[in-house]
Amino acid sequence: MIGLDTNVLVRYLTQDDKEQAKLATNLLEKQASKPQSLFINNIVLCELVWVLNRGYKYKKENIIYVLRHIFSTKEFSFENHSILWEALDEYERNYLDFSDALISRINCAHKCEKSYTFDKGASLSEKFSLLES
Repeated sequence: MIGLDTNVLVRYLTQDDKEQAKLATNLLEKQASKPQSLFINNIVLCELVWVLNRGYKYKKENIIYVLRHIFSTKEFSFENHSILWEALDEYERNYLDFSDALISRINCAHKCEKSYTFDKGASLSEKFSLLES
């Protein structure tokens, strides 16, 4: 198994840098039909969503499509696949950023009743509570 950094996924998905995109594509294609041969950690996924949204102006529905595709690709392995699907579902249904949805789901998996935040948007989720005086 090999790990992937955010920039490799971005180059592969966007094909915005000809040389790096070719290298990224070659790397991923070498792993084709090798189940769980490419590891993508949670930080990489959060960075990917941020870069696609902020840097490339992807709309939320496009990001959801990309994540669904990534999560369904047999060559990819993840820290906690089922939690990622839960986070994606929460991201799709709520006003949460993907990273906040993932934080919520990971914390729930670790038996946290609530997660406290100063983020008013995240506090709209039942899993978060706004920390205020």
